[in-house]
Amino acid sequence: MNEGNIDWVVAIVALLAGIVIGVLIRHFSGSQRATSQKLKQRLAETELELKELRENVNTHFADVTTLARNITRQSEELQARLDADVSALASDPSLKRRPNTDALEESEEDTGALHIPRDYADSNGTLDESYGLRQKQENHGTDPQPPRY
Repeated sequence: MNEGNIDWVVAIVALLAGIVIGVLIRHFSGSQRATSQKLKQRLAETELELKELRENVNTHFADVTTLARNITRQSEELQARLDADVSALASDPSLKRRPNTDALEESEEDTGALHIPRDYADSNGTLDESYGLRQKQENHGTDPQPPRY
């Protein structure tokens, strides 16, 4: 073989080796790209599901609120209807008054003012060191008890 042919053989072998190396690099980097593409697609799908779930939750709470308002309105209408029927048809005077609100107001008026707990003494509205303590009793032959903590 002469030297001209060897140069062509080396060039062809180098070209084939470069093509093989390029194909291998493309194959290994392509798998990472495919994995990355799959992860991006899964992320997009998950975000879409989360958005739909939030919309469903908002719709659900709006529906529940509407139903609760309807129940409240219907119970008030029922109470008004019962009160009207009782006042028109009942012969017993104890049935004619509404026990749910009137009874509470009357019971508060009967018991007097409620005792509100205070953190101050009666003298000048400030804390008093002797407030709530028992006065020392005369020593009637018994030893005084030590304070208990």
